Amino acid sequence: MSEARFNSSDSDCAKETFVQLLVSEQLRLLNYINMLLADPHAANNVLQETNLVLWRKADEFEPGTSFSAWAQKVACWQVRAYVRDKSRDRHVFSKELIDQLANRPDYEQDETAVHVTLRHCLKNTSKQNLELLRRRYEEGLSLAALAKRSGKSLSAVKVRLMRIRQALLRCIQQHMSEAEHG
Repeated sequence: MSEARFNSSDSDCAKETFVQLLVSEQLRLLNYINMLLADPHAANNVLQETNLVLWRKADEFEPGTSFSAWAQKVACWQVRAYVRDKSRDRHVFSKELIDQLANRPDYEQDETAVHVTLRHCLKNTSKQNLELLRRRYEEGLSLAALAKRSGKSLSAVKVRLMRIRQALLRCIQQHMSEAEHG
């Protein structure tokens, strides 16, 4: 017996069920996309695109299968599309890294450990660097706006942010490695 599919001829009940599945998956999808992009603003945008694609492809979802796995695959495609479109930006993860991260089944468990470690590493970051990170990622200021505010060149701001991110990455990797082997 084949599974029924959601399509335009399905009842309102089937559509409501799809909406409930989609809504219940939002936080998981956002965390997944954010893990792949490491940019909360981009992750929100990609989540919205993912939701549109999921809605358009609702008739392709087979009830009884894993909605979460299906939605994550669509999200991964949307992340790849975002990366392709933003490929000129050196700070976007490569397709290979996204594939590697996407194929890790335990990303949710690792995410908590990485966040705890990141908070630890941020405690060792200078106030000046924390302020730059806050303006860039919490306030969402552009690199040009940061350069103007600081009186530095755009290039100097880019290099400084890159060095801060690299230092945080090294700190996270070191602490995660110590946790695994210690």
